Amino acid sequence: MESTQIIASETLKPGNYKLVYDFKYDGGGMGKGGVGTIYVNDKKVAEKRLEKTQPGIFSVDDLADIGTDDGTHVADYGASAKFKGKINYVTIERKK
Repeated sequence: MESTQIIASETLKPGNYKLVYDFKYDGGGMGKGGVGTIYVNDKKVAEKRLEKTQPGIFSVDDLADIGTDDGTHVADYGASAKFKGKINYVTIERKK
């Protein structure tokens, strides 16, 4: 198993933010790579190339959690897998 971290160089201070993760897939079949970019309030703060992605479906016990990482962690929240802040809303878009 592998994991890739895309981390901004600056820590966010408490406050309200618009966070966006954009992934530009290389295409050409399953498991190919792409570029992941993180934006904070429409400003690019981190970007990284991933050489490969998940070649199949995720297991039923590691779904798209919001506010908690019950399976594979996507962030370091410390001792708990739960985000301690407030999430006002989440929008998931698939762009073509």
